[in-house]
Amino acid sequence: MNTCTTRRVALTPLAVSMALALAACGGGNGDEAPIFQRGEVVTFAATLADGSTEESHYLMHGVTADGDLVAQDEGLAKLAPKRPPLAGVLVALPLEQGGGSAGLAALRDFYKQLWQGIAEHRSDGSDIAAEIGAYETDVGTLYDDYRRSGFSSVKDYVVFYEQVGENPFFSAQETVEQDLVFFFYRTGWAQGEWLRALQRQNLDWPRFLKLMAERQDTFADLMYEYFVWSEAGGTGMDAFIAHYARLSVQAKAGVAQATGAEKFFVTNKSWGVRINAREQSSVAILSSQDTNISHYHRVGEKKDICPTRLTIRGRLGVAQAALDWKMQYTEEKHASLPGTFVSSFGMEHFSAKGEVRTVVVPDPDGGTTQTTVGGVMSPALVKSLSVNLEIKDLKNIGTEAEPRPGFTARVKVTPSFIFNSPWVRTCEVT
Repeated sequence: MNTCTTRRVALTPLAVSMALALAACGGGNGDEAPIFQRGEVVTFAATLADGSTEESHYLMHGVTADGDLVAQDEGLAKLAPKRPPLAGVLVALPLEQGGGSAGLAALRDFYKQLWQGIAEHRSDGSDIAAEIGAYETDVGTLYDDYRRSGFSSVKDYVVFYEQVGENPFFSAQETVEQDLVFFFYRTGWAQGEWLRALQRQNLDWPRFLKLMAERQDTFADLMYEYFVWSEAGGTGMDAFIAHYARLSVQAKAGVAQATGAEKFFVTNKSWGVRINAREQSSVAILSSQDTNISHYHRVGEKKDICPTRLTIRGRLGVAQAALDWKMQYTEEKHASLPGTFVSSFGMEHFSAKGEVRTVVVPDPDGGTTQTTVGGVMSPALVKSLSVNLEIKDLKNIGTEAEPRPGFTARVKVTPSFIFNSPWVRTCEVT
């Protein structure tokens, strides 16, 4: 059995998380035509196993060296006539954010403040577009998060998240900012009040991050600890911080045992998916008591897990791509240990193709001509994609006597140059 969700950082339970900033194929040197253009509306449509389709739409913007987002040439002339858009960089703003032109203007202003805040904090000539992209969250979601944060300025908001990346333990995590945004969304707490609560407990943000790193706790772990604590009757931000600060190593081990994750050994938790390849990489989830796969034998097979079709298309029709995939695994039994385990978990197939379509173009003399679009840019779009598959939230969904692993499979589709969040889909595999 498996259940699937497509989400945009889970700020709404079933929202779509799409690729939100794309760049020109070929390194952004300005010599090659961009896959998408400034002012173009790009649609991401996911068709799920039940046949339903979820769409998100994004307006593509260029970005200047001052952090100004511009969709049209006339906007560029007004904002920065001497500061043209950076070559090969496009940033997408979500049209579903609401508010029409006023809403887009608010997002552009917020993006520029993010840009300026990071530039001031880093002061080292960093690639600011890439730095904003490292948040792994789209600009609209970040804006919503900022408005709930309790900070009086975007600068303070930037410093809060930059301090996370300055800790080596967290900087090595691919989805750290996304998990942190999710933590505050689910708890309903504001980041500004969180800092004040830390001070009341004689802590500060860098010291709390250091404590988490010493315990090897991610923000997903912190979220789980919060749920365990709250289900036991715990309430209040100050009380939770005090509770976490008191946790011993033994207590942390007890939390891991509550999920049953310690019963399993995963051969690899994150790996690249080969696009349009017959052979795919896969992993095994075995008993932690015996990690030798040769001591297991096959007892069953699960196919057609989380079938998904994703289409990416621009309004101008130049670049279009269709992606199609589903996953599979083999059930395994051990020669002497009880339980059911997993081998060969990975993609059953993953295909991506550039789509070409015929359109009718009016002639100057009043007639029409049929022509094809997408013949060059669509293959370039496919070529720019990379795909990652990750196992998260491993737990025992069997019994103590007969363990069986359950987990979340996370598929991430990313264009070569990504400056916000990639398209992410999660699927519960049981």
